[in-house]
Amino acid sequence: MNPPITGTLGAIPVTIVEIGVLGAKLQHSGTVTDRVPELRFSYLGREIGIKCEVVRSTGAHWGVRFLAAIGESGERLREMLGTFVMKEIDRRRTSPGNTPVPHHTVDGDKTVRGADAGFLSYRFEDGKWNRRAVFLPEQPTGGFTVARAFDSDEMKRLCRVYEASDDEGRRLIRLFAELSVSDVLEIPPAVER
Repeated sequence: MNPPITGTLGAIPVTIVEIGVLGAKLQHSGTVTDRVPELRFSYLGREIGIKCEVVRSTGAHWGVRFLAAIGESGERLREMLGTFVMKEIDRRRTSPGNTPVPHHTVDGDKTVRGADAGFLSYRFEDGKWNRRAVFLPEQPTGGFTVARAFDSDEMKRLCRVYEASDDEGRRLIRLFAELSVSDVLEIPPAVER
């Protein structure tokens, strides 16, 4: 996170230094006593609340795993992460020394979100793409897995972006693909308040 986002874990003020669909790394100066504390923060004026468990504690940092999103927080978290990834892809696309990629190559919702609960794995092997339906939405090291999409042209464009990207760009594409998977699987799951 650059800049980091401030929030609370239970009653403890925290700074979110890393965040993904499954958890976050927090900087803190306190002790959490709740077994399942709530992480709360705002993004673009909209509150996000997620029930967590602390899975790692090293000095002034906690690693938390997301257990359940409160209300609309799961969708808001995915939107926030999608915005961050698209900004970084765009920044890398326009940075000097990078292979130019057409501006409208990636369209957030159309590119990686499908309405079907199945998944498609795209693997770039020996200079060509292999596509296959998969049951588990794991991200391969040489490609990406997305929720099943209706528009194969969008997937073709995403494959071209992947081919033209460096290692960091490819990692961002896998993260973006992971967002489509998390949306279908409702990670983190929503809970009623």
